[in-house]
Amino acid sequence: MKKLLALTFCISFGALWAKSTDENIADLKSTDDAVAIKAAQDLGVDGAKKAIEPLGELVKSNRSTGVRIAAASALGRIAEKGRSTTILKEAIEADQDNQVVYTSLLALMNIADIGNPDLVKAVEYCEANKKADPYISDIVERLRKKFPKSEQKAEEKKEQPADAAK
Repeated sequence: MKKLLALTFCISFGALWAKSTDENIADLKSTDDAVAIKAAQDLGVDGAKKAIEPLGELVKSNRSTGVRIAAASALGRIAEKGRSTTILKEAIEADQDNQVVYTSLLALMNIADIGNPDLVKAVEYCEANKKADPYISDIVERLRKKFPKSEQKAEEKKEQPADAAK
């Protein structure tokens, strides 16, 4: 009984320490990378849709790799189609760090915004510019399984009537 009471007290007390979405968004601007990373992680866990733009600014910033990775990961956890996909595509095209690119691709996989042309552009960019990285190539291959290249779609459509005639 005492353990249950102590656990309940700790959980309740811990909830008092949890920061609000607005506080976490403000913390994204902290010069302390650990604070910004923790804020991004918390916003991702909370699914804070109002944090998409601030996280987007962070993932495309010149902050440390860890901060940019945390922001990309948070966007993937929030999993809001549309603007998040566009932000991550822009980050993929601009970032020279393959760890950030890889995390952004993972986030895009989680968002699964299949109909968004920015997803296709991000994948095509990686196919053209990041083939040498085996991790990026693996994620690109997995994303391609969700949607084939436009040429493959056209070929499949041409083949379907021929197959139907058999």
